[in-house]
Amino acid sequence: MLAAATSFFGRTAISQSYNIGPSSSSRPTTPGPSSNSIDAAASFPPSLNVGLWRVQSASHKVTSKRVSVWSFDKRGPDMERLGPAARERTLEVMKAEASALSRFRHPSILEMVEPLEETRSELIFATEPVLSSLELSTPGTGRSSPLVELDEVEIQKGILQICKGLSFLHSSAQLIHTNINLETIIINSAVRLGDWKIAGLGLTIPLLTPGGAPSRWEFPTFDGRVPGKTAPEYALDEELFTASDMYSLGCVIYAVHCKGTPPFKNHGSLSGLRENAGKHVPGMDTFDFELQGLLRSLLTRRASNRPAPTTLPSHAFFSSLPISTLNFLDRSNFTSKTREEKISFMKGLISVLDKFSEGLRTRKILPSLLEEMKDTHLLPYILPNVFVISKMLSPSQFATTVLPSLKPLFAIKEPPQNMLTLLENLTMLQSKTEKNVFREHVLPLVYNALESEHAIVQERALKAVPDLCETIDYAEIQGVLFPRVALVFTKTRILTVKVATLVTFLTMVKTLDQSSLTQKLVPLLSKIRTKEPAVMMATLSVQEAMGFKVDREAVATLVLPQLWAMSIGPLLNVDQFQRFMLVIKKLGDRVQKEHDQFLRDSQRLEDRSATAASGLPNAKSFGGTVDFESLVGRTNGSAIKSDTTVDGNKSWDEEIWGSIFSDENASPSY
Repeated sequence: MLAAATSFFGRTAISQSYNIGPSSSSRPTTPGPSSNSIDAAASFPPSLNVGLWRVQSASHKVTSKRVSVWSFDKRGPDMERLGPAARERTLEVMKAEASALSRFRHPSILEMVEPLEETRSELIFATEPVLSSLELSTPGTGRSSPLVELDEVEIQKGILQICKGLSFLHSSAQLIHTNINLETIIINSAVRLGDWKIAGLGLTIPLLTPGGAPSRWEFPTFDGRVPGKTAPEYALDEELFTASDMYSLGCVIYAVHCKGTPPFKNHGSLSGLRENAGKHVPGMDTFDFELQGLLRSLLTRRASNRPAPTTLPSHAFFSSLPISTLNFLDRSNFTSKTREEKISFMKGLISVLDKFSEGLRTRKILPSLLEEMKDTHLLPYILPNVFVISKMLSPSQFATTVLPSLKPLFAIKEPPQNMLTLLENLTMLQSKTEKNVFREHVLPLVYNALESEHAIVQERALKAVPDLCETIDYAEIQGVLFPRVALVFTKTRILTVKVATLVTFLTMVKTLDQSSLTQKLVPLLSKIRTKEPAVMMATLSVQEAMGFKVDREAVATLVLPQLWAMSIGPLLNVDQFQRFMLVIKKLGDRVQKEHDQFLRDSQRLEDRSATAASGLPNAKSFGGTVDFESLVGRTNGSAIKSDTTVDGNKSWDEEIWGSIFSDENASPSY
């Protein structure tokens, strides 16, 4: 009972509301996924450790919203090694970290979703989905392979995001972070996958006291910060400057480019920091010139010489075309642009996509593009970029990432460029979706396009029909697709659309069965009244193809009469008339040959029937009435044995037929 009570009081609102993914170690006080949600939890990635926190993926049991659950075991081995004072200080710092996340709302600060809860054995809260920490994504920091492969452009973009977060902390929150390092920079996995976020806010120092006076430096009774990543003016001069965070940022940039190695080997001691302070940064010979300049400006001894987070983005290191492109696309910047500027940007983006790595395109650019698709006027310029990036996605990635944003667009008819772009990528859409998903969600795009008021959209949809006939079910073709094409043919008054439907009919002839052709398509074509040569010649091609597939009766009674009537159209030229005559002759020859053969076969059967009838003896030739029982061999009949001698006085016919009808033991012949 005591164990049950302990388990009950150890439960949290988070553990009851969320399906939580697997953990590398057991968590006794927080229940895992319930038995009916094991399948949901199985799809979660493994947990990861960020400092003393264990981070697990989770989803809400009702809304399915994804989050990351951060938990800390108060009774874990890390705490057991500490003394009472250090243990108390550790809990204080970790609670302060969670509390700060709940207070600060900024795109570059890790977003809290569920507030901190505390039980007897753990601390727990939830944030936006987390992909990794910068430490776990930097080669050489202890993992066999990084969780996220970072390229140079992504690193540059991430640094700029951290600068925005530091600017917010320094200016709006009036705080010094004091603990910027690889472990306190988080890479998220939310909508804009791969954004860098600031965490580790448990050691912040306010710039001002509650009374408004500048804060004074105080000797920390417990400090988990490493001197190798701490600004010298803080550790040595006992001074408080926001520029101290920029020094730490410089250490981060250096470590990311040097497989986790810090710029100075201080061996975790203040004496080492004092010895190396002011020295030139070593090991930068292989760095680009701009990166060397950036690091020298940040890792300087004097705080006043370092750039501020607001001025750092103007450094030459961030002036490349790819990083400028990402900056333009950033939410905070893109929303302030005019529609004309956005359109120009989207037109140019497609030409520079190959300058970005595959990971950067899928993690950074694609989510931003999908987010901007709510503006229908931008869609014609966004969609080409989306489809270029989508080519590298697997069907499962496409289904979860892109398709949900595309589904609402399949019914949008204005502006027509949207449907044109979607139709041009119909083959890719089909290759990236399952058969039933394509039929349910993507095919309506074609049907809606066929109903469009814009001829160019209808023509583009009609061009897609032949390929669809090769891949979708025949029932869908016969019951839905063909009637919709026929409806376009019947209603349209636009010559080019009329001709396009006839061209489509031509490609559908090989797919449709004889019944559909004879009962539906042939009568439909017979209603054509226009004398336009383009329509008449297109109809001729369809009739010619049908003429060799339907039976000869339909050719003779339905197809040829129409062709004869159309052949004398007043607008046809000599070549077109001769083309009609050629087809009429070919189809007429087919009718003549097949019907001639039919008549010959019929006559041959009649002749055989007549011959057989005349060769059979009638009842009287047997010398009287034949008893039925004798006929079937039951009585009055004698079986002829193999050695029986035929009576020479009897006629040959009588002997043979009589023997067959009266032999009970004779085997039947087939």
